[in-house]
Amino acid sequence: MPKAIFPAPLAAMLVASAGKKYRPSNGTEGEIFISHWCFACQRDKALREDRDVFECDDNERCDIVGNTMCYDVEDEKYPKEWRIGNDGQPCCTAFVPAGDPIPTPRCERTLDMFAEAP
Repeated sequence: MPKAIFPAPLAAMLVASAGKKYRPSNGTEGEIFISHWCFACQRDKALREDRDVFECDDNERCDIVGNTMCYDVEDEKYPKEWRIGNDGQPCCTAFVPAGDPIPTPRCERTLDMFAEAP
């Protein structure tokens, strides 16, 4: 898992925001986040291997980074994967370490046997 990007005192203040969507406050913070998470993720060959995104197959690129730049954090299309973690550090819940197999997505039509009833 990538290392923390925020200093410990700042992360401690953000623990109360755990689970909320994360949006970098500026371009520098965004570059730091992307370099720690996306450059080390199996989902995005373009970033990981410094390739042209148009040379990659659809299954070799991740649309999360682009969508964070296209949509406002309050928009329903803003990626839910970028969150504040339980430790107060920003994280990507879709992260797969480079070299690991990408898990098969869970079928959205299959009910969870152990979920609480609505």
